[in-house]
Amino acid sequence: MKRKLPVYFAFCFKTLFFIAVFVGLLSACSNEQSVTLGPQQWQELSFRVETRPTPMRVGMNEFIVLANREHKPGVGLVVMLRMGDSGEWRQAIQDGYTGVYRRAMRVDDPATQSLSVHVRRAKSDDKDDETVLLFPLNQKRGVQ
Repeated sequence: MKRKLPVYFAFCFKTLFFIAVFVGLLSACSNEQSVTLGPQQWQELSFRVETRPTPMRVGMNEFIVLANREHKPGVGLVVMLRMGDSGEWRQAIQDGYTGVYRRAMRVDDPATQSLSVHVRRAKSDDKDDETVLLFPLNQKRGVQ
């Protein structure tokens, strides 16, 4: 019985050490300031855009469009993105039925460019059921 106690103690110590290191790494990563663009309203929907990596830099960046209505996800939408007013529209990928739409886009100058977000209802051909929202990339960063 005396022999099992040091083995058990060593196992518990290793486990607690691993948990402490893991929690420390998570907290170190979560202190970054995320870039959040918006919010903007269209009809009953509210739109925000988050970017990855943080901070945004020249090159490929992921844009995550978050759509919601009164604490419910904004689903049933077709979301397309482009940089500025003259770029090519690229359809964002719907992330399940969560109101999250993702797309990687090239950013040449975060200080001067803006992201255009074209939103339309998936089951409508009516022009009143679509809009374009403009998000300047040089908005202040906020802690999320």
